[in-house]
Amino acid sequence: MLVACAALLVVGGGIVTWAATQQVGPPPTPSAATSTTGPETSASGTASGPATAQPSPSTPESAPSPSDVAPMSAAEPTAVRIPAIGVDSPVHGLGLDGEGKLQVPSGELYNQVAWYDGSPTPGEVGPAVLEGHVTGAGYAPSVFFELGDTRKGDRIEVDRADGSTATFEVTEVKSSPKDDFPRIDVYGATDGPELRVITCGGTYDKDAGRHLDNVIVFAELVKG
Repeated sequence: MLVACAALLVVGGGIVTWAATQQVGPPPTPSAATSTTGPETSASGTASGPATAQPSPSTPESAPSPSDVAPMSAAEPTAVRIPAIGVDSPVHGLGLDGEGKLQVPSGELYNQVAWYDGSPTPGEVGPAVLEGHVTGAGYAPSVFFELGDTRKGDRIEVDRADGSTATFEVTEVKSSPKDDFPRIDVYGATDGPELRVITCGGTYDKDAGRHLDNVIVFAELVKG
């Protein structure tokens, strides 16, 4: 049996749903220092004290302002790395199915990251969207199990089909209830090249068979 990310994302008129059944321990939750949804909660939903955000070891002392970085031409993503949480995955494109739902990684590609091919390619102006499961076969952690541990200042590197690499810096990490998904913030137009990385997280509802929240990482291009 596969255990997938339970997500509810709206893409235009479509809805993205990742089914979940069980969870072997809760995935990390964004700390209060990086999340805009209030104090961090444990697996039982009990509020805990705010965590202190630590600077990422991969973040240089000085980085160019996103406004100083020129947008890149279109080129599909082929791989993504988030060194701070140990993510290193190929990337494949997925679109919408006949019902307007975003397809999710499956089969041999289940534990890989997918790029929503209706969004800009990473490095172009606009919000490029990457998605991935939180758990997989045998209830084992999948590619984005640790996404909630991402912190402001962490780097995300996306290799592209033209041989270039788009490097993004995390600006915000949010935990958002599935029934209040911030689709405008995620899919809305942006002034420059940005990235959204999405999975599920938060408390696991055994009765509903899904996690109650989405974890969303926001990032801006700092090197193209």
